[in-house]
Amino acid sequence: MRLKNNTSWLLVGLLIIASCIAAVKIYLYWKNTHFSCTGELILHRKDNVANVTMQYVFNGDTGAVLLRGEVISNNNLVEQVSQNVFFDFQRKGNDYFLISKSVTDSTGSPTDIPLLKRTFPLFYLEPDAKFFLNIKQLTGSSWLFTTSRSPSLLCSK
Repeated sequence: MRLKNNTSWLLVGLLIIASCIAAVKIYLYWKNTHFSCTGELILHRKDNVANVTMQYVFNGDTGAVLLRGEVISNNNLVEQVSQNVFFDFQRKGNDYFLISKSVTDSTGSPTDIPLLKRTFPLFYLEPDAKFFLNIKQLTGSSWLFTTSRSPSLLCSK
C-alpha cells in the first residue's frame, strides 16, 4: 500500500513539473512574438542619407512598423518619410520572416517616390515584399535587429 501511495505522489510531482515547464515555454514563445520597441536609424547611401525613427510592433503573427523622419539627397532635396507598414510574420528561433501587407503614408503622399526607393528596401514601400530580420533580445527592454549579418537597429521600449 505504501508503494502505491509513493507512486501516486511521484506522478503528481512529475505532472506539476511538466506543467510548469510547459507554462514557461508558452510564455517565452508569447514574449518573443508580442513586443514593441523604437529605434533610430541613420542610413548612408551613395547619393543620400536617411534619418528615421522606426517603431516596431509585433503581435502574434502580425505586426507594424512606423517610419518617421527624412531622406536628404546629395543635391539637398529633402523628402519626408512617414510610412506605415503592416505585415505578417513567421518566427523560427531568432529569425523573423516578414511580408508587407499594406503600406501607407500617414500624410496621404505616394509611397513610391524615387528617392525613397533608392534608400529603403521594398518591404517599407510596397505590399507583398519579403524581408528578413534576426532579432536578439539583449535585455528585458531592448532588442538588436540584424539584417544580412550586420547590426541594423538597436530597438528599445
